[in-house]
Amino acid sequence: MIVIRVRLNVSPEHETQFVNNVQSEVENNKTLAGCLTYSLYKDMSQDNHFLIYEEWDSMASFDAYKNSDGFRTIMAALGPLLAGKPDSMYFDAEVVGP
Repeated sequence: MIVIRVRLNVSPEHETQFVNNVQSEVENNKTLAGCLTYSLYKDMSQDNHFLIYEEWDSMASFDAYKNSDGFRTIMAALGPLLAGKPDSMYFDAEVVGP
């Protein structure tokens, strides 16, 4: 399984637009082959900071998404809304707990 976490800092004036765009992406991605989890979280301790958490069944599934027209479209829409570069981490993971 591939686990991905992306931290994002959003320009304050674009927060609502960012959330609306990502919420649509969350719903769309939950229907994609290989997507196990795709969620958006707001950091309650820092204004305008968000976390996207993803789980994919394989790197091939994630790569198919990352190379899709849908991914290019959402990244083009989100880029101008951000206040800095996304901070991403990828893990080749296995569940070890309940």
